[in-house]
Amino acid sequence: MLRRIFLAGILLASLSFLPAHAVQLDAAIPKNSEEFVPSFQFTRIISIQYDENSQLSELVGDKKYNVRIDLDSENSAILIDLINAELEKKSFVRVSGIDGVYSAIVIPQQNSVSIEFKIILQPVMYGHFVGDSTLDSEWRGFEIPDVVAVSSEYGMYDINSPKSVLLAVMPNVLDYLSDSEAMRLLELKFLDTSGLSDLPLSKWESMFDPTAKMSETQEYGFSGGVITNYSMGICSVYLGLCQDRSYAEEFTIHGERYSIKSIESQDDATIIIEGYVQESRHGGVEMLSIADSAPDRGNENDTQVPIMYAMSGAGVALAVGFFIWSDKKSKKTSTEQTGIDPKSLCAVPIGSSAGSYQTNRVTAHLE
Repeated sequence: MLRRIFLAGILLASLSFLPAHAVQLDAAIPKNSEEFVPSFQFTRIISIQYDENSQLSELVGDKKYNVRIDLDSENSAILIDLINAELEKKSFVRVSGIDGVYSAIVIPQQNSVSIEFKIILQPVMYGHFVGDSTLDSEWRGFEIPDVVAVSSEYGMYDINSPKSVLLAVMPNVLDYLSDSEAMRLLELKFLDTSGLSDLPLSKWESMFDPTAKMSETQEYGFSGGVITNYSMGICSVYLGLCQDRSYAEEFTIHGERYSIKSIESQDDATIIIEGYVQESRHGGVEMLSIADSAPDRGNENDTQVPIMYAMSGAGVALAVGFFIWSDKKSKKTSTEQTGIDPKSLCAVPIGSSAGSYQTNRVTAHLE
């Protein structure tokens, strides 16, 4: 029972302190590559609840909308500039071009309307190799707090704000909500990957993988050597359970009560790099060191192993000492009298019988 309570306490604590963000990163970096193209994916679902006969229900109607905007270097030049401005603060990496897609699907229902957002960005990045065997890793985390207005069939469209889809297809709904608490969630920015760099690479899961020697992996630009796989967002009892990022707000307009909820997933990332890779720091900047042969990853373990053996040795010594003491204690108890010494006892006559017989019925007492 105590064990179950203890495990339950661990689970509750892990749920209380888990960070949660909203981006999925997939990247593959071949050896000696001049550029690479990672994929950043942002997803979010916003749902607004209302009564069937409310004014908001009438404004929303029952028509479904699907907004899609293809992103490229021409209509997304502002996005390239904003990403480079953020990277310049901490990284050597720069973006030379970008491809991607923005989509938002508005789905009205009887008592609610939901909006499903997905943004995929594939920037062309360069300058990631600081030296022949040192790789800049700070490119993975950036935050765009500004308006990112791109050209579209709806005019200039801010892909960094959820309210843009309402402005494009349901302007009356946005006007109705404009002075309410719902705007806090409708103005929450999309393009934030800072959680990927907030968690140090030393805390990511990493492993060496020989599958790059297979011919099928050459299409990714690998030359056939070993690759190192870094990943975060793995969910387990030991590493922490997956938890979505959820915000909710209740609000009232003209006496009618509504609620809005925003849900997005936590950070999830995979970075595959050709070669044997170890994380390191240079001047406070997180780097990746690449080698052709397996590095010695035992420095930390080297300090732990002697401590482990020392603790084990101390435990053995205590156990041996206990058994020796216990054995001596046992022998002493079985061969020696530990009560009253018999020589201190004597006989005392306490009665007599008739005739010529003297009977000594004795008792013992201490002299």
